[in-house]
Amino acid sequence: MDHPEIREDEKSVWEKPGTIRVIWLLLIIGCVLFASAGFLLAAQGQLVYKPHFEDKTGIAAFFGNMADNFPAFYALVGFVSFSFIVLVGQHLRKILMRPEDYYDSPEAEGDDKEIEA
Repeated sequence: MDHPEIREDEKSVWEKPGTIRVIWLLLIIGCVLFASAGFLLAAQGQLVYKPHFEDKTGIAAFFGNMADNFPAFYALVGFVSFSFIVLVGQHLRKILMRPEDYYDSPEAEGDDKEIEA
């Protein structure tokens, strides 16, 4: 079912395409600035990492050393995890979604009349 179009004079400031573009631009600039600040501080040696995985062996040591030595590791893991959740949610919606009139179906109305009597 298509949603009705909202007239331009009825749109709030948050629904206007120009505002949405500005918000996206600010978010992207902020992410780039914070990520580059992490790399810059790491390059200057001002970030102090506590080695959490120094006594581990095997795969825990491999990923642990990567996490300890890569400044944006946790940001990257968070982004990938969030993207995975969103993509899985899109497909899960197809499985769990019910029709708009699921609770108003004729079968449900007949059941209600029997209960009332």
